[in-house]
Amino acid sequence: MTEKKLQIQFPIITTYPQQTNVISITSPHEEFYPWFHSNMIQLKCSPLVDQLHLLIYPDNIQRVCPLLEYQALTRRSLEKWFPDIVGFVMKCVDDDLFFHATVNSYYISSYLNFYNSFHRFHEILIFGYNAELEILYAADFFNFGKYEFREIPFAEFEMAYKSVDIQNDGAFGFNPNRSTNLNFHLGEIELLRYKPRSHLHKKEPYQLDLENITDLMGDYLQSSNTSRKYTVFENASEAIYGLQTYDYLITHTEEAFSGESSFMDKRSFHILFEHKKCMSLRFKYLSAAQPSLGPLEQYLAKLGEIQKLSEVLRNLSVKFVISEDRQIAGKMTSVLKQMAAAEEAVLNAIYEDLSKKA
Repeated sequence: MTEKKLQIQFPIITTYPQQTNVISITSPHEEFYPWFHSNMIQLKCSPLVDQLHLLIYPDNIQRVCPLLEYQALTRRSLEKWFPDIVGFVMKCVDDDLFFHATVNSYYISSYLNFYNSFHRFHEILIFGYNAELEILYAADFFNFGKYEFREIPFAEFEMAYKSVDIQNDGAFGFNPNRSTNLNFHLGEIELLRYKPRSHLHKKEPYQLDLENITDLMGDYLQSSNTSRKYTVFENASEAIYGLQTYDYLITHTEEAFSGESSFMDKRSFHILFEHKKCMSLRFKYLSAAQPSLGPLEQYLAKLGEIQKLSEVLRNLSVKFVISEDRQIAGKMTSVLKQMAAAEEAVLNAIYEDLSKKA
């Protein structure tokens, strides 16, 4: 076969690679929407030294998503069995498998701010190839953090893949003479295939789960540690959850306003915007799919207003990064406090309504 592309579409939200890639693969299919709207409700914030690391919980969902068949290989085993990495990737695509692995951005020209400048490890998703043109079709945050679909020459991909040192323990940073830490990224090769029926127990399509929506909304409103419900997979993550993430974001902007810190993590405010978009989309979907729930439409305008405020915040964070104008940080603090109060009020009302139906 000269060319093959697996079905994929631009995702409705773009957060971190694992979540974004899963949504790109699954969202072309109707079975995606009951699963998506039943989950992706909780927020998680893991404060690090140089970033807020705000996520829409859960992360690493490719391993447990009921719409995906998941396989993993070690890089060492793959090198022994299939030394021709490009040939292996093409065979995966022929078998309807998406190829997900860590590469070194230094060698791939589509990574405009890293190519031939900085060694950086990052996950890339391969969804197709053209053997005649000698290119792979890939998805990632290529252009200064913008999620895109790009064409990657075979030679660039092979060099980027093979240059990853699985023993690397370098510090995360932009030192051109040192790679970033692979521990932050995928140490394995992941192969993903879309499946409309669960690969777990019931082997049935995923159904909208109103009880889970209500439960996760309760966690969000009470800032509960949702990861404690999933300790069968891994130990709980001691992070900040739910509405309490606003407190940490407010501290972040207050420090920028006072001059205590000049750092602003604009990615966290982008994810905050994506979370509010998820909330709006969720209740639009529920209003249409579950008319028996009652007049959920009454909340859509309020949710839309909160989403607009989150978009204002995202834009202000970008302006602050460019200008470092402390007055912008002060305005962000004010918007955050307004958003937190408005969201708590409307979600509490929705939660009460859903609790009666769940």
